[in-house]
Amino acid sequence: MGESQQYPDSERDEEQEATSKPQSTDDVEAIDFDLDESEAGESRHDEEVAGLRDALLRTRAEMENFQKRAEREIEKSRKFAVEALLRDLVPVIDSLDQGLEQSESADTQGLALTRKLLLDTLTRYGLKVLDPVGERFDPQWHEAMSMQPSTDHEPDTVINVLQRGYGLHDRVIRPARVIVSREP
Repeated sequence: MGESQQYPDSERDEEQEATSKPQSTDDVEAIDFDLDESEAGESRHDEEVAGLRDALLRTRAEMENFQKRAEREIEKSRKFAVEALLRDLVPVIDSLDQGLEQSESADTQGLALTRKLLLDTLTRYGLKVLDPVGERFDPQWHEAMSMQPSTDHEPDTVINVLQRGYGLHDRVIRPARVIVSREP
């Protein structure tokens, strides 16, 4: 009986050795190949995860930039929404100014008050009146109608305004038409 007890144990040991140790060099290469393949798979997965993470970060940054651009555009739209209306009302202001200049009667008080009310209302919406007498000539805000020699003013200084200009925030609605000084 003692031998029979050892026999099953020896068979068991042989089986364990057979399953744990490869029998040939082909089996060793197959195990090494499986290890290399699993490491390559993990490497590919890591690269894919890194690529997806990068794509996610880029998409998030693009969305934030898009949102900021949209907010700027909305603010700009609100800021300049009345620009077309102001452009249309500038000739009305000019007509009121001409009416006041041409009329010498006492009945112009109502016309002057109407002009003041209109300008006050438009000023609340961002209209700026450009009356640049004495300022340095700026071609962005002024339109030079002529140049006159002057010893009283520095060169390139506005010495007379022929027609007032108007602006909205940092934009020109209509440039002021001016006479500019030059050296005699």
